[in-house]
Amino acid sequence: MIEVDLAIVGAGLAGCALTHCLGRSGFAGSTLLIEAGRGPGGRASSRRHRSDPNWRLDHGAPALNFSAAPQGALAALLQPLLDQGVLVEEQRPLVWLDGEAQPIDGPPQGLCYAGSPAMASLSEALLLQAPERHQSVFGCRLRWLEHSSGRWLLANAERTELFAAKRLVLTGTLLAHPRSLAMLAWGEPPLRSAVACGADPQLDAALQAIAGIEASVRWNLMLALPDAEIRDLPRQILLNSAAQERWAIERLVLQPQSDGRLGLVVHGLDDGQSITPESQPALLRHHEQRLRSALPEVLRAWPELQGALGQAESYGVMRWGAAVPTAGGLPSDLQWCAKSSVGFAGDWIEGPGYGCGEGALRSAMALAEQLKLA
Repeated sequence: MIEVDLAIVGAGLAGCALTHCLGRSGFAGSTLLIEAGRGPGGRASSRRHRSDPNWRLDHGAPALNFSAAPQGALAALLQPLLDQGVLVEEQRPLVWLDGEAQPIDGPPQGLCYAGSPAMASLSEALLLQAPERHQSVFGCRLRWLEHSSGRWLLANAERTELFAAKRLVLTGTLLAHPRSLAMLAWGEPPLRSAVACGADPQLDAALQAIAGIEASVRWNLMLALPDAEIRDLPRQILLNSAAQERWAIERLVLQPQSDGRLGLVVHGLDDGQSITPESQPALLRHHEQRLRSALPEVLRAWPELQGALGQAESYGVMRWGAAVPTAGGLPSDLQWCAKSSVGFAGDWIEGPGYGCGEGALRSAMALAEQLKLA
């Protein structure tokens, strides 16, 4: 069993930024970052190909957007990443499509950054300045939480990986939100099982707020198009409401690769079918088929891209069960529940940047300040 002062669940932008902020501030305690995926990034992660180490495809969040130029502490967090070239301002344009697949004018783009060489590079770089006594565990999906005798006990479903921590931070809602019940066939959210209702009124309020958070689902199809000299491609093709209604696609993200091939990620909208562990394989096949069949029509304005679809290699579909929070949010004054020694960070915390990477970073910075005082 690994025992630490602070366990952080989730190595997305929020979890990695929190680890970074604690390291930069000289946090003296031991920290542990636990992530279900094979590496850091979360929804800003990048898919690699086992047979091609140079292939990196951003199959979740394609960029880091800001409504205004970062200032103060947020700018101080980002500047080293800009200096290192890990974060670069995106220069390629966005293109909007209408319901007839025709390019149209869209809203202003705002300030947009991308990870270099991939979005996961941001999280990887943030972790380089972790606290001195830090460990990361990847490929571990937690199922069990218990709060007993002033410490948190954490375990995977088989209870083969065990952890203990004095304090706990969740950077995703899966272990606290009722959405996990049907999808994973759980009887109760693990965080609710760990602390009885009434034992910590602040946590009760936090769990009630988390239960009210609504989030959209995405089915992201990943394709590799053959080496072709296709010039002047946009970085993203976004569909307006009429186009989304027609094809159930939110956007297409185009990522040129170092070997000349083109990565294409199709962000498909959910059609409302309920998902269970038993139904998921069939749903993945269903969405791959429908998204591939829609692409020739959607890409009519780019004949060269359209023509390359017949040779596209599929890398499968990734389901993001809580891709973007759309309603509700955890009030910032409930980010740290002192009595139970549990905190929260992520883009689902209320405040500037809600629902975006900016919100994840800001929530991590705010929680880091509270943890230093806890």
